[in-house]
Parts: sequence; structure tokens; C-alpha cells
Amino acid sequence: MKHKPCRKSCKVFGAVSIGANPKFHFRFEKNRFNTGTYLKFLKRLIRYYSRRGKKIHLIADNVRFHKAKSLLDWIEDRRDQIELHFLPPYSPNLNPVEMIWQKTKRAATHNRFFNTLEDLRERLFRRFNRFQGNPASLRNMVLSWT
Repeated sequence: MKHKPCRKSCKVFGAVSIGANPKFHFRFEKNRFNTGTYLKFLKRLIRYYSRRGKKIHLIADNVRFHKAKSLLDWIEDRRDQIELHFLPPYSPNLNPVEMIWQKTKRAATHNRFFNTLEDLRERLFRRFNRFQGNPASLRNMVLSWT
């Protein structure tokens, strides 16, 4: 089968809140994941939840930029708004957002051809918007995780 060979991918930060009305938050990143791009995502989360008077308890894996000194210092200055909880190494099954990634791959990208990277991005965007607009489906995924 002819296809366009490429090794490009969409990079997306994501977080899901757990509880009676779960929310899914995402941010596409154009270049790469690093401390600066992660910080932009965290600032967005803080803006959303601080307006609602809620503190964020964020489960994070052990990728290097999650533990950068500058980032941890920034979080320490905002400990009344956000707290990071690090997973043990090699344990993605303990992170609730992994259920979102699995469902997205199955429903939106697995075994599909995308003519352009923009087509892939659009497909992911539509899937993520469905999660945002359907808290019941998120609740079911989160409940299966807990």
C-alpha cells in the first residue's frame, strides 16, 4: 500500500480531574515537551481551578522536565494552588490520564491513515472535545481506573 512516510506526531499535554464531574484539560504543543511548555500547561490549569477556589493535586510521571529545579521552585511558591505527586517509576497504570490516551488511540487514531499532520491534530482535537463535552464518559473511565 502506498502511503506518505513520516515520523511526525502530535504532542499533547493532558490532565483529567477525578470526582463526580470529571474534566479533561489538554494543550497541544507545537515543538517539544520541556519545562517551559509544561509550565504553560500548569499555568492554564491553575487559572482554571483557582477561579473555582480549588487546589490542584497533579499526578505526574518521572520525566526529567517534571522535576526541573526551576519548575519545582515555581510550584513551591504556589503550594496553596498546586501540588505534584510523582508516580513510582514505570507505573503508568497508576495515572488516570492514561485511560484517556488509551481510549483516544482506540477510538481516533489506531489503524488509521492521516494524509497530513494537521488531519491527525484535527482528529485528536475532536476526540478531546468529546471528552470535555461528555463528563459521563470521563466518569466511566475514571471509575474503571479507581
